[in-house]
Order: sequence, then structure tokens, then C-alpha cells
Amino acid sequence: MSGQAVLQDLNDLYLFSVVAEHGGFSAAERALGIPKSRLSARVAILEQRLGVRLFQRTTRHVSLTEVGTRFLVHCQASITEALAAQNVIDLASASPSGLVRISCPILATQTYIAPCLPQFMQAYPQVRVQMMATDRPVDLLNESIDIAIRLRQPDQMDNELVTKPLGISRRFLVASPDYLKRLPPLSHPDDLHLAATLGAESRDEVQEWELINTEQEHVIVRHQPILMCSDHQTLLQAAVQGLGVAMLPDVLLLPPLTQGRLNVVLPGWSPPELVLHLVFPTRRGMLPSVRALIDYLCENIQQMGIASNS
Repeated sequence: MSGQAVLQDLNDLYLFSVVAEHGGFSAAERALGIPKSRLSARVAILEQRLGVRLFQRTTRHVSLTEVGTRFLVHCQASITEALAAQNVIDLASASPSGLVRISCPILATQTYIAPCLPQFMQAYPQVRVQMMATDRPVDLLNESIDIAIRLRQPDQMDNELVTKPLGISRRFLVASPDYLKRLPPLSHPDDLHLAATLGAESRDEVQEWELINTEQEHVIVRHQPILMCSDHQTLLQAAVQGLGVAMLPDVLLLPPLTQGRLNVVLPGWSPPELVLHLVFPTRRGMLPSVRALIDYLCENIQQMGIASNS
């Protein structure tokens, strides 16, 4: 028997499986709406093509032979895979629709998602979006989130998820010129103990800033902020108004730096770069709506002002 014999007509494998699962041609006829004479003929053709008998037939009973029993297991697996393959095509060809749940840090939502999301929703009116703007870590699987946008150091990215880098985010230490005039010169991270600091919201009163210079020296600065807040705009305004030194992302700093309202502190030192990236659980069986939003965000965010990956 040629190895290709079983592949000549996959419909016959399906008809054989239904007959076997229903225990006979009459029951299969009722299940499929196909005359049992046609079912019997197709199974007979399959047996002839394979060169084996799959059923033992009597006038009142049909049962699987030993080889028929083993053959059925593989037929069922093949049918399952064929249906999965068809589902891939159906999903790929379907119009994007339904609910997509996405999470993103608050500042990244305001900077990158808010400007471009309306255009996506106008292009795909059947898609609904639930946007979770949050700075807390989210669990995509347990929280049923389709897409997450994250900012992390390269060595802290989640290898268990599919990742699409979008760009590099840089942070700087900044303070107002008037505030810096009240301090001795700050030339090394160790000098930061002379300054008041403004930090992220944390349960720990003492925080750490990691700084790197151009020679790749690493220094950890321990400090106790006089103001802790999860909102970057609040920290920005506090720095502009002379409360202390803050660590802020580059997307917030261009206007106040060019206008002279802020200066970079320790310009030879900076925190590690963060990778802005998009993650999702798997490509397999992805809904068209999720795929459309991923493609749209990747294209549009990379066209914005964030630094490229190169």
C-alpha cells in the first residue's frame, strides 16, 4: 500500500470515524443525513485503497477490526488537526470584531496610546477596546488581558510571552536651576545626599536609584524622598517648582529643559535604559481584532518620538 493512499480523500476518514463512533451505518446516517448506502460505499472504497478490512460486518452488526480500532485513533487525531487548521484560516479571514483588553502604564497610555487609538477604532468599528491604564504589574493569563505594553530593563523582560520591542525610553535626573543654585556642586552620585529627592510611590521610605556613567560604572544611590507619588506629572511640577531632584522619563522633559525650567543633574550619569515593548500570550489562534490592534500599535508607536531600537 502506498503511503499516500490514506491522503487521497480525507472525507473518507471522517465518514469512517463517524460510522465507528456511532456503532454502525444506520446511526451514522441519522447523524450525518447521508444515506447509509453511500456511507457503506465510501468506507468500502477506503478499505480497498488501504488494502485492509476496517469493519467486521454481519447482517445485524458492525464492529471494528483490530487494525480498524488502531486506525480510528489516528483518524480522530487527524480530523482534530484538520479542524484546527480550518479554524486558523477562518480566524485569519474574518473581519476584526469583539472586545480587546489591553493594559499599559499610565504615562505611556497618555503619550502613545491616547493619540492613536481613536483612529484605530474608526478604522475597525466592530472592535471594542477595554483600556487598563495602570502602573502595577498585570498577569495577562489570569486577568484575561490580550495585550500589554510594558517598560522594563532588557534583562527583566518576560521570556514566556511573545515580545515586540517598540523603542527605548531614557530617564534623567532633573531639578530646577534655582534649586540647584542653593546646593553645592553635584559632580558624583554620592553628592545626591546633599539634595532633597522626589521619588515614585513605594511602601519603602528609603528608595534606590541605579545610575550608570559613560564608562559603565554602576552606582546605587539610597535616598529618602520628601515626596513620593505614582504620577509623573506631579513629580515634574514639584521639580519645576524647586522641591528637589526627580528621576523622570525623556518624554516629559523636552519642554521644561528647552525652556530652562529644569536642568539635568549629573549629566554624565543616567539610569539604565528601558525597553518599551508589547507582549501577548501566543500567536496561535489569535483573534483578528487582537492581531489588528497589535499591528496598528507597533506601526504607530514606532513612528512617534520614542527612540528607535537601533
